[in-house]
This record gives sequence, C-alpha cells and structure tokens, in this order.
Amino acid sequence: MLKPIVLTVIAGALAFAVQDRATAAAPETGDVVTYTVKPGESLYALAGRYFLHLSDYRVVQRANRIANPLRIPVGTVLRVPVAVLRATPLVAKVAAFHGAVRLTAESRDVVPVVGAELSAGAVIETGGDGFVTLALPNGSRTSIPTRSKLRIVNLRRFILTGDIDYDLAVDAGKVETKAAPLGPGNGSFRVRTPRVVTAVRGTQFRVGLEDDASLAEVLEGTVGAGTGNAAAQPIRMGFGAVVSKSGALSSEALLPPPALAEPGRVQVDPLVRLGLIGVATAKSYHVQVAKDAGFSEIVAEARTDAPAFELADIPNGALFVRISAIAPSGLEGMAQTYAMKRVLTGLSASASADADGMRFKWGGAGEGRRTYHFQLLREDRRDVPVVDEPGLAGEEVTLRDLGPGTYLWRVGVRQVATDEVTENWLPFEKLIVAAPER
Repeated sequence: MLKPIVLTVIAGALAFAVQDRATAAAPETGDVVTYTVKPGESLYALAGRYFLHLSDYRVVQRANRIANPLRIPVGTVLRVPVAVLRATPLVAKVAAFHGAVRLTAESRDVVPVVGAELSAGAVIETGGDGFVTLALPNGSRTSIPTRSKLRIVNLRRFILTGDIDYDLAVDAGKVETKAAPLGPGNGSFRVRTPRVVTAVRGTQFRVGLEDDASLAEVLEGTVGAGTGNAAAQPIRMGFGAVVSKSGALSSEALLPPPALAEPGRVQVDPLVRLGLIGVATAKSYHVQVAKDAGFSEIVAEARTDAPAFELADIPNGALFVRISAIAPSGLEGMAQTYAMKRVLTGLSASASADADGMRFKWGGAGEGRRTYHFQLLREDRRDVPVVDEPGLAGEEVTLRDLGPGTYLWRVGVRQVATDEVTENWLPFEKLIVAAPER
C-alpha cells in the first residue's frame, strides 16, 4: 500500500491526500460532520430522524464516548461519521457542451443537452473535440475538457446539518474547477484521482492525470503540503504539485502564460492560426477557444509541442482565446485570455489554360456581399500591373493573348456583412506562359 501523503488546508483553500487505488474510489470512512446538541435531543432521537439505521446511534456513542445515549448535555458537540447519515440527493446540470460527449447514468446513456441533470453515479466522458461544463447546486462549476472522464461519486446534502457533500473522481484527463465558497459548517467538496484527493473551499484549481502521475495546479488559494506527521509546507497560488505513482510528492512554480503574437488580428481564413510567443522551458502548449470569457462554452481546444495552432471549424463572432504552457513535469501553467474577432472570409483560387486563354477561378466561404479583386503582374513587379480589376462580382476571369513570360497573380476578396467589412488576400502565385513552338 502506498504511504499516505496528506496535504492540509491553509486558510480554508485546498487540501489533498494520497491513497492507494483500492480506497481512493470511495469516500474516506473517517469523514465526519460536527453537530451541536439542542434542548430535548438524544442519540435515539437523532438516530431515528437523521441516521440511516436506528442502531447507528451506537457508532456515534462509541465515537464520542457518551455514557448515556438518552441524556446528552445541551451544547455537546458530536462528531458524526458521514457513513451513518441520511442525505438528500442533489443534481449537477450540464451548463454547456461541445463536440463528442457521452453521459451515462445507471448504465444508461443520457442525451447531452443543456440542462440535463446528473446525480451520484453519473459518468461524463469527452472525445477528441468534446467539452462539458457542469453547474453544481452551490454555484461551483467544473469543466471537463477533451479526452477526459469524470465520475460523480457523491452529490448530496446531509439532513442533520444541511451541509453539502460533493465528491468527484477524475479517471482520465483533467478537470478544472471554480469552487464557490461552501459557507460555514461541515460542507465538503472533493475532486480525486486514483492517488490524490483534493478538498476544496472557495478556490480555483485543476486536477488531472498524466503519465501515471497525479497533478494539481493551484490558480487561486493556498495549499499546505505535509507527509505523515511532517509540518505542512505551503503551496501558494501559482504553484503546482506532482504525486508520482510511488507516492513521492514534489512541487514547483507554474509556468507563466505565453503571449499571443497577433492579439488584435481578425481571423478571416478557414483555419484560425494562432502564433504564440513561447515560454523557454515549456514542453508543449494548450489553447482553448470559447464563446464566453468564463470558458463555460468551449468551441475548440488543442495541444501542440510548438507555439503555434491551426484550428478548424471556428464559428464567427466575438470569441475568447485562453493559452497556457505545460512544463516537462506535466504541470499546466497559468493562463492568459485574449479577445478574438472571427469573421470567416474564405478564399481559394486556381488557374488553368484552355482554348480561349488563361482562366482564373476563385471562391470561398463567408457571410455577406462579396466582391473580388484580381491582379496580374510581371515577375519583377516593377511595372504597373498587367491586370488590376477591383470590384468583380463574378468568380472567374479569362485572359486572352497573354504574351510569353513569367507572371505573378493573386485574388483578394472584400466582404460586407451588416456593419462588418473584412478583406482577405491570397499570396501571389507564379505563372509561366511559354512561347509557342515553331
């Protein structure tokens, strides 16, 4: 069995512990809530109303060393194991989703729609282009990006105290959680991997798996880390922890975010191209594109080794881009968000020879009224263009009697949609017209 590694809470922010695989999938048996005895209450009365079984009063009696279960002084603080408590089931709701997503509950598929309700036992899986955001009852949000799997272990409210108990398990990939404060009391919010359990109170963090290591990256809050009885060592915002398969724990500063090379560029091409100003020690990069600044509605996500991305099927509109660098340890660094304008103004062109002369054709995807601009120049570009035709409504032109020589040609498009005007030009192409044979 792995030696337990416990990370304790500092300032109520975040804590996690390492367990072996056999025990990590279920809530810890030592979990307790505290309850202050009120006038007229006894262990029998509490058991009949709030415990799973009347006989469970004995568990609480032994745990609290109570001599007489019928007489408990008012104000006594009881430590009650959650395993004996009745609870009201709660549900998480799908706040947003995109791409290949599979939801299952009680071994049956659930149709992925916004508002779909998921309770304890549900499993959320995302494919290569899938993304899901879950809204939890207390306002917390958990996002499951591509190629990830999340199980809802528990989602409930204890009747005795009114406290919530959330327990989520990451079986593959990574999840990011923005946890709303749980409020005073015994509320519990855990996100676990097979070796790491994170306990959360009002913080933002990521938890995931990579190459047999469990990862935790703290974006808000502070974490204290200790092994066994060792004194806790703080892990602050901007730092991460790696727990290896053997249970060894290490921490390091998260990498700073890379910068977007052309942050103000309107993306008009069919492929959205994002160049980054890289981070020297990064092994790879992560990008997400969303419809909202909170990144609940992701429309694209990718990872690359080089600081450059090409993304297909990006919708038009005002979008947001979030980029981060990934360290050799696997820890994902701090993220930077940019606004991005996307107006598809697609353009492609071709040239061919026929009996009538040289035929140039063009076209492309886009919304609105489109006019084209055709140019043909001598190769040295010093002369005025041989052909310079703006404002073309058609999508082809034929040039007759084009003399022998080497030319450069290109096509541009001007697209007007409502109050949006965009332009796009193809690069110059070389064209050689050979002299006729004699």
